[in-house]
Amino acid sequence: PNSKWVPSQWMDVTMKLNRRSVLGAIGMIGVGTGAAFGSGAFTTVEAQREVEVNVLGNDFGDNGVVQLNPDPDTDPTDDAKTAEGNIANAILGDTNSADVLVNTASSNVTVKANDQEYDGRSLFPVVDTTYSEVNKNYVSLVANDVTIVFGPTSEPGQKLPPNATLTESSLFGVVRNGTVNVTFNKGETDEGLLTSVDGTNVSTGAGAPGGNVTFPGTVETGEPGSTETEDLIITIGSS
Repeated sequence: PNSKWVPSQWMDVTMKLNRRSVLGAIGMIGVGTGAAFGSGAFTTVEAQREVEVNVLGNDFGDNGVVQLNPDPDTDPTDDAKTAEGNIANAILGDTNSADVLVNTASSNVTVKANDQEYDGRSLFPVVDTTYSEVNKNYVSLVANDVTIVFGPTSEPGQKLPPNATLTESSLFGVVRNGTVNVTFNKGETDEGLLTSVDGTNVSTGAGAPGGNVTFPGTVETGEPGSTETEDLIITIGSS
């Protein structure tokens, strides 16, 4: 399912994820013909501004992923470790912020972007000690624009059994700075696929437990040979 980052406080999140300052260019100001400066009688005022938003991903990969260590069986480079620290600080640098991650340690779970499946250990975070409670098998759903895949096609024999219910004990993780609510909701699909998070039905909104934690998720599969998709909306906001 596609993951959507839905911040409840856009300005806070934008400032944290930007790597350069937002640029503003002052445009022309049009004034009505009957107005004079100092008269307090402007009839028309129009201002044009430019906004630049810089998004994580282009420096260490493409397709919306932050691939800091393409060969996860080797140690990441010093540059990658420095970048990792900067990204973690960008996500969690302000009070009341959080990162949400999915665990790809199981051969039944992976992530993909633009139809390419990735070894989760190659995507941010790639250092076991960057976050508490989670290791490099977890993939940040804030830094990486990925689809969570259950039954990856790149792993022969790892497709899930039909018409079954499967639970991963530590499918998701949340790392917080401050007190922050994290909620999982479905898009337009009312049932099927990812059905519960931490034992709560996703259709009605499943809240993650507090603190820096990992917690289970449950998936229900469909008919034999089917490939199904749905949207997963993750909302992060102050309590």
